Amino acid sequence: MSADQQITKKPSSIEKIFPYTSILIPGMGQILGKRLWRGIAIFILTLLLSFLVQWSLTNYEIGLVGDPEGAFFSWMWIPFLLFYIWNISDAIKLSKNKKSSPLIAVISACVILYTIGWTVTGIKLDRLVTRFDDAKTVASRLVNPDVFSTYEGDKVVMCDWNCLGEYIRAKINRTEAPAVFPSINIKQIFGQQGTVTASRWAVFFGKATLNERVPGFETGKLVETIAIGLLATLFSTVLAIPVSFFGAHNIMKRVPGGSVIYYITRAFLNIVRAVDTVVWGLIVIVWVGLGSFAGVIALTIHSIAALGKLFSEEIEHIDSGPVEAIEAAGGNFFQVIRFGVVPQVIPSFLSFTLLRWDINMRSATVIGFVAGGGIGFFVLETIRMGGYNQYAAALWAIAVVIIIVDFISSKWRANILKDQPKTVEKTPTWKKVRTAIYILLGLAIFLYFWEITKIDLKRLFDPGPTFGRLLRDFITIDVSKNVVNNVVRELIITVMQALLATTLGGILAIPFSFLAAKNLTGKSKFSSWIFYGTRAVFNVLRSIEALLYVAIFVYWVGIGPFAGMLALTITTFALLGKLFSEAIENIDPGVIEATTATGANKLQTIMYAIVPQIVPPFLSYLIYQWDINIRMATIIGFAGGGGIGLMLSTYFGSLQYHKAGTVIVAIVLIVAVMDFTSAKIREKFV
Repeated sequence: MSADQQITKKPSSIEKIFPYTSILIPGMGQILGKRLWRGIAIFILTLLLSFLVQWSLTNYEIGLVGDPEGAFFSWMWIPFLLFYIWNISDAIKLSKNKKSSPLIAVISACVILYTIGWTVTGIKLDRLVTRFDDAKTVASRLVNPDVFSTYEGDKVVMCDWNCLGEYIRAKINRTEAPAVFPSINIKQIFGQQGTVTASRWAVFFGKATLNERVPGFETGKLVETIAIGLLATLFSTVLAIPVSFFGAHNIMKRVPGGSVIYYITRAFLNIVRAVDTVVWGLIVIVWVGLGSFAGVIALTIHSIAALGKLFSEEIEHIDSGPVEAIEAAGGNFFQVIRFGVVPQVIPSFLSFTLLRWDINMRSATVIGFVAGGGIGFFVLETIRMGGYNQYAAALWAIAVVIIIVDFISSKWRANILKDQPKTVEKTPTWKKVRTAIYILLGLAIFLYFWEITKIDLKRLFDPGPTFGRLLRDFITIDVSKNVVNNVVRELIITVMQALLATTLGGILAIPFSFLAAKNLTGKSKFSSWIFYGTRAVFNVLRSIEALLYVAIFVYWVGIGPFAGMLALTITTFALLGKLFSEAIENIDPGVIEATTATGANKLQTIMYAIVPQIVPPFLSYLIYQWDINIRMATIIGFAGGGGIGLMLSTYFGSLQYHKAGTVIVAIVLIVAVMDFTSAKIREKFV
């Protein structure tokens, strides 16, 4: 036999039976055929689909055929049967080393999932038409933010765009112009002169008494929000650094019993970051009460877990060479950390901190929905009063600030990660002076932010009267049948919201991402306008959290999961549009040039030169966004978007902490499962 010939071992009699075990246990044939994860995925998906079909029939009569009082069944058992048959066929083909297309399985699963998702999220497309007048009303208010005021007789009224136009024309023509001045609304957002509670510094130096009201500058809600985001980032970074070393396996394996500490730390980080900041806000207000301080704590808790995970993964990917060299030279454990690990991780740590600052600024805009303080609480109050013009001013202010923060953090991250040679030149005096000024300025800002967020560390050790009850009830969660059934129902709705929003947002983002790719539309004067216009839309839309969009869609289509799904779709469209366009910009231009050289037109170039290169990153980003949407879908109910967030808010509001604990456990489990699933899918297909 020649060396080129392959020797194939004939399967034994028992091995020939392996594929047919999938008839009795779906996926077993694949597992026995040494396709472990494929078999496990098929088994779990079969159980999940069968449960969903029966659950949807029982609770929503989805797919019902026949009389519910007599003989009936669900037509969705048909796609489920196709999936089951494919499972058997797949096992047989794999045992014969033949390719097996998953197309039938994917289509069958999608039919079941999207049919159920469409119904349980209450999608009623006719509302988009029948209530379009409501949409026009809220849209007109959103484009006319309450920024300026004027007089209408003796009454102060909002000065809209027509009023501003008259004012500008009058100034240009040098005629009498109407009185126009900043509105009370915009002063509340950015700050105004008034009376404030005497600061702790004024009390300390004897300038005022405790809680005395004195003339001063009332901090704007937006400034307060910036303070919450910045302080939470600083505190979480300081605390996450030591935690990250406990969560790094390559470090802890050098310590006796370190592996146990490693797994405990990783489990802790995964559980804490699975719970959204808004949910932590609900818990913290029971601890320290309402206010900006609660917002800072809630953001800090979540950020410690997020940064701790990122930092620990960065530590695990360091170059082991310097560490081994220091150990060989007789260095102890702390010397290894100081000289072998820290110098390698500083740039990445700084980069992740800036990225977290960007994220925390967005989260700080909504933490006030539950914790009080900041622009979030201001937005909640304006929505309750129906003040959509005031709400619009807050949205535009948030968008501008977040875009600026995004730009600054991205520039700083780029500079930090830039590979620049270190110089040993003496630092000029002017640079030392500049550094000292920056430090003093930073310290002053820190102290000011500390004051306006009313941070009081004593309150951490003096929890609210119901905090002990909250902890006890969380430990003894309610697992009664009624509560579990309700939690499962809302959890399914939440997951379906995320699935539909990811799908719809992704579909809408694809064509617009081509318009926002500079290598496709940024080459001529006309097309560059398309590029900058589309990018601007993406940047503005993604600067606003989904929780803030819910209020708009509640006004349009009503309270419920449909409004929440539409809000998630907007943020998905904006983020995926940006990521997709960047993926298109990073493709290999050589393939495009080669295709164009053959005489291919624009459409053919896209189909044969661009699409094959962008499919893997597009899939990766879709899965990434799905993961994000699962987390976001757990909180949009706080603003009327339905799902499990509304249930959690209700339980907390009625002090039913044992039931709230059940909801939080369910959220942690579903987020952990989805996180693991998305990681496996990316690993397989990307």
